[in-house]
Amino acid sequence: MIRLGIDIGGTKVNLGLLDENANILFRRVEKLSQNKEPSFVLGGIKRALDALLAENGVGREEIVSGGIGVPGSVSGDGKKALKLPNLGWENVPVGERLESLAGIPCRLIQDSRAAAYGEFIAGNGRGKKLLVCVTLGTGIGTGIVMNGDVFAGALGSAGELGHIPVVPDGRPCGCGKKGCLEKYAAGLGLDMTARELYGPGHTAADLFEQAGRGDAEAAARLDEAVRLMGNGMVAMVNLLSPDCLLFSGGLSEQRELLVQPLIEYIRTHCYSTTREDIPHMGLAALGADAPMVGAALYAAKQ
Repeated sequence: MIRLGIDIGGTKVNLGLLDENANILFRRVEKLSQNKEPSFVLGGIKRALDALLAENGVGREEIVSGGIGVPGSVSGDGKKALKLPNLGWENVPVGERLESLAGIPCRLIQDSRAAAYGEFIAGNGRGKKLLVCVTLGTGIGTGIVMNGDVFAGALGSAGELGHIPVVPDGRPCGCGKKGCLEKYAAGLGLDMTARELYGPGHTAADLFEQAGRGDAEAAARLDEAVRLMGNGMVAMVNLLSPDCLLFSGGLSEQRELLVQPLIEYIRTHCYSTTREDIPHMGLAALGADAPMVGAALYAAKQ
């Protein structure tokens, strides 16, 4: 019994085939082109899936379900992408189209919720009562698993940490608002900061590299990103009182310059009754694969 997991990110697509024990059997990563039109992206995913199956001798009939993690809000039935700000998609029937293209039953889940569910079932969140997993990537997403279930909220949009306004009338965001947290502390936002400091063509990678070399201005900008992100997470911790807080996504690999300072900031500033109010806080065990694994597991659960 094989399960398919697909994680559609802002810059790449991660595909994986899992066995019944949530082990990754085969995987493939494809870069997204500059053309983010839904039909173009979904066609590319179909071709990547065909290649993955052919390369590994897997028959389509062996796959019992497909889960698709997407960077934004999805419909309650898991078939439609309601709003994906970083891709510019609104009301796109992604699940239905991929089912038609791939011939596999598919269900959508917000990527950050997929990451949280993956960690709850197969990672560092196993056995926790209230798990929060923050995905630090192109944007910032938050998945919450409460008593074994993914928490979406009454309106379906719980966990939009990246769209907390932190700078009045600040940088425009793909959600249509201005000054959102992810425009200062996530991948695209740090890309903008790098271009402000070093000019066109520079990215967040340059910002981290220069800070690691002792560039005071780069270090100050990253410190500011940690402070803004830390304040948002402190508010979340104070509201939810989780027993597990994990970090996943590409930026979570920046441990020394981002994750460790962020953890220290949260521990220092959150409301506490003891010094160990959050028993477990650290990196997701599944790393960048967490959304892909979680999407596959969530679809199989339904």
